[in-house]
Amino acid sequence: MITKRESRLSNVMIVVQVALTLVLFLLTAYIFPNHKHRLDNTLILMLQIAIVWGFFLYKLNLGVIFRTDSIASMLRGYLATVFFGSFFLFVEILVISHFRSIRYNLEYVQVFAIIDLIGLIGFKVIFHQLMLNLRNNGFNSRNVIIVADSAAIPFINSFIKAKDWGYHIVSIVTPDKQLKSGVKRTRYMPNQDMLKSYIHCNPIDDVFYCLPVSDTQYNLEQLITSMDEIGVTLHIMQRAEIKTRSLFFKSSSRLKYNFVTHQTVSDKYLSLKVKELFDLFFSVLVLFSAAPLLALIAILIKAEDGGSIFFKQERIGQNGRRFKVYKFRTMVMNAEDLLAQLAEKNEADGPAFKIANDPRITKIGRFLRKTSLDELPQFYNVLKGEMSVVGPRPPLLKEVQKYERTQQRRLSMKPGITCCWQVWGRHHVTFNEWMQMDLDYIDNWSIMQDIKIVFATVLVVFKADGQ
Repeated sequence: MITKRESRLSNVMIVVQVALTLVLFLLTAYIFPNHKHRLDNTLILMLQIAIVWGFFLYKLNLGVIFRTDSIASMLRGYLATVFFGSFFLFVEILVISHFRSIRYNLEYVQVFAIIDLIGLIGFKVIFHQLMLNLRNNGFNSRNVIIVADSAAIPFINSFIKAKDWGYHIVSIVTPDKQLKSGVKRTRYMPNQDMLKSYIHCNPIDDVFYCLPVSDTQYNLEQLITSMDEIGVTLHIMQRAEIKTRSLFFKSSSRLKYNFVTHQTVSDKYLSLKVKELFDLFFSVLVLFSAAPLLALIAILIKAEDGGSIFFKQERIGQNGRRFKVYKFRTMVMNAEDLLAQLAEKNEADGPAFKIANDPRITKIGRFLRKTSLDELPQFYNVLKGEMSVVGPRPPLLKEVQKYERTQQRRLSMKPGITCCWQVWGRHHVTFNEWMQMDLDYIDNWSIMQDIKIVFATVLVVFKADGQ
């Protein structure tokens, strides 16, 4: 297992597969229309299935998608699970039949075992292929840098082989020539100093430190502090040799990779996945329900000056990723060219730029800004996975370049359409206070906090005090 999120995902997969088995158990009854179960007996059998199947799926590590293990190993695991599970189910049915004088058709168990075996294997193969396709298309992938020596070659090769992990190796930090010859087609950096400057200019999500903690060649304490400052997750490897032995698997000795993780963003993996699902469904709901309004706004913008409807601008997303943010155009077409002439009138401190009565804003644009309706197209950015509904606002590159080092940590979470500043600061706080509000949001993130911000944003929109 690589990280805590992998362990949690594995547990979720076990629960899903147990639920699938229970559904298949009930559906098998339709194949035997004359096979009647008393409700209490059915509940007893389903409870046993949940316990026995859950035990074997967990013990045989079948919650993990077969990424580095062979297909044959996966098949043996499911055969063992269904064989022993069906055996215990068969015994339980005999006991119930004896004590309650109920006659069961034992072919029911045989058919269920076959259907369940096919269903579990099919589910795993389909899920694996789905994850592989999503990762190949860059969805939810993470850019990583590995600090290692030649002893970590098996681990690095498992990264390269298992594309559905979602990790993309950007570079390896090592002076070890043996490692360079053992892992091909990868960028290398010779020292830790280059690592620090590289992360400052490139989108990096994780650093894996795969050297012994006692290694004096790298300053681990300094690396921990440096990554904490900018919000990059650091995983420190702990190697342990384990032996595996069972009836269905050959005895073997292999390295198990465990990691101690240092991170400044939330480690509530399942809650963050709920946040992603909320982003998806809420964005679809907003874009669908607001379609007539979107069309009306587009017509009014076009009618005013004949220019483009949308304004696209490069922004900086999570951990330095660049993307195009979409808004309804609220300014004249040459607004960017006029910016230099207005620089001395900037009313915002720090690297941000804002004028209360910006002369570049159009008539319809002023209304859109006051009601925040110009932000509606950003729900398309949310659907693309570039933004979230709630999160720190995505800054411009020129703003990020002026950040203090500790302020870079606000990029460690996916940017959002709304956040604390939009609803509780809005035009009344300094730049440093704005940055601190975003950092406090990241440090104290929860689903309930996001819900409060969404409701507060609705009130702000109806108040119409935007600029």
